[in-house]
Amino acid sequence: MSLATCISPPLSPQSCQCDEEVSDSVRALSRATMSHSIIQRLRHGVSLTEQLLTCPICYDTSKPPRITVQNVLLIGRLMFEVTASYQKYLKWLKKYADELDEKNRSETIYLIPGLEIGSELGFKISGAKVYEFIKHGLKADADRLDSIGKQFAQRQKNRHMVGHETCPDSEGRCRREEYGLDHDPLDLCPHNASARRLTPCFRIVDEVQSMIEQVIEAVS
Repeated sequence: MSLATCISPPLSPQSCQCDEEVSDSVRALSRATMSHSIIQRLRHGVSLTEQLLTCPICYDTSKPPRITVQNVLLIGRLMFEVTASYQKYLKWLKKYADELDEKNRSETIYLIPGLEIGSELGFKISGAKVYEFIKHGLKADADRLDSIGKQFAQRQKNRHMVGHETCPDSEGRCRREEYGLDHDPLDLCPHNASARRLTPCFRIVDEVQSMIEQVIEAVS
């Protein structure tokens, strides 16, 4: 392999690869064969979502909402695939565990304290115990997802409050619209009762939180 193919060109300071990374992660999850190894892909997707929440390029708040909404769409797309895949994995795990018990087989769980590789301990447990053991371990994943959902909601609330801090006026109207300031179609006043239904950001936030709640319920 030539040196030229090993060196990637430097990224422009005005661009990021979030869209490509999301596409790659979504594609990998949608094509993955269901097994325990999918957890690693799922956790990568969660880490990528955390990256998207703070990306200063595709979520540059100096730009209007119609530009930053691309970042919101990426988060929605990724979280849809991640949360759906957690649900699929749990269904697969339940079937896998039930089949172990039906065949009167057990699974060995290994514990390796510290770095003492030679002193590993193995415990044989039933399929039902395997299911409960792994499901309990996924509660940390659910807590992480819950935190992401809350950060996402707070970020979008703060985003749409910019310029509307003193809204509404004494007559209940948006000050930006009332005084003819530059207006972005996606910059609906968050105090407007219809904003949550009409603004893509809020609809995606609500959908993401709903999907996360389903995962939390599934591992509880």
